[in-house]
Amino acid sequence: MIGIDRNTGASVDDWPQFVQRATRALTTPLGTRQKRPLYGSTLPELLGQNLGDDVLILAQSHAAQAFYNAQNGIGDFEPQVIVASRQGAGLLLRFAGTWKNRQQTFEVVT
Repeated sequence: MIGIDRNTGASVDDWPQFVQRATRALTTPLGTRQKRPLYGSTLPELLGQNLGDDVLILAQSHAAQAFYNAQNGIGDFEPQVIVASRQGAGLLLRFAGTWKNRQQTFEVVT
C-alpha cells in the first residue's frame, strides 16, 4: 500500500506507511471520527493522568486492543511485546512483533 507522509508530503510505502497508520490509529480517540466511530483507541483517555505504574499497564492493554480492532486496519501486525514508559509529560510505547513474516519494532510517542 502506498501512502503520503503526513509531515513531509512524500510518498511512503511498506513498513514506514504501516508505522504511520498504526500511530494514527493509536493516537486517535475512539469514537471521534463521524463516519468511522469504531476507529481509534482508548489510549488517549489515559493522557493527562498521573503516570503511575497502573496507568502504564493500562496503556499497554489499550494499545494491544487497538491492534485487534478490525476498523483500525492495523491487524497485519501481530504484537509480541508492548512496553509503555514515561517520557517527559507523556507516554512512549515500544512495539515488537511480526509484520509480513518479518520481525519489526517501532515506537509511538503520545
